[in-house]
Amino acid sequence: MKKLSLLLAALMVLCCFALASCGEAEESSAPATSSTVETSSEAPVSSEEEASSEEEASSEAESSEEVVEGPIVSEASMFWVTHFNDGASEGAGAIFTESDTAGGWWIHVAFAPATVEGVESVYEIVALTNGLADGSAAAVEVPEGGFVWAINTGNDYISLGMGDTDYTSPNCSGMVSQASLWAVGDKIQILGVDLEGLTVPTETPDVNWYDDAYVCTATWALVTE
Repeated sequence: MKKLSLLLAALMVLCCFALASCGEAEESSAPATSSTVETSSEAPVSSEEEASSEEEASSEAESSEEVVEGPIVSEASMFWVTHFNDGASEGAGAIFTESDTAGGWWIHVAFAPATVEGVESVYEIVALTNGLADGSAAAVEVPEGGFVWAINTGNDYISLGMGDTDYTSPNCSGMVSQASLWAVGDKIQILGVDLEGLTVPTETPDVNWYDDAYVCTATWALVTE
């Protein structure tokens, strides 16, 4: 009987030991839980920043849709005017207010008054003859309220052995090149021309118009509506 009691006690000890071992094994095999909380790397956008971005986008859209309105006036260039109602002078740019007596000069242009909102002293080309190809252009009629402008480069009589005067000048030649690009219908702003007093527009009245030192103060600019 005593031996039986000892055997039962031994079996109980073994069972307890086995149960303890199973508990430890279950605890060690349980998945570990992380205490780290994942956070977003992007900072939240405030309502003020959103409003500012929307305003910038709207401003850029408006600027890209802007349309230029109104006439465009090109950069002004010298308008070669050396005489009034004189159809005989060489190397001249002459304005005719009565009738065009320039004969076969290089270019004849009839200017009629035109109205362009916001731009003063505008004239429209209503007639033009260009004789650069054959050396002779026909005279044109002076329009009502306007004028005719004609130009010729003159002769270099020194080089021709026919005299001591050279009527050619860079100012006149340059103006011929520019005027050769004009066409009927073009609108030109002309400033510095006295159509009432017929005063020649120059800062150097004592210098011959065909000399390089001569300065003409009248200007022209193309007007695009």
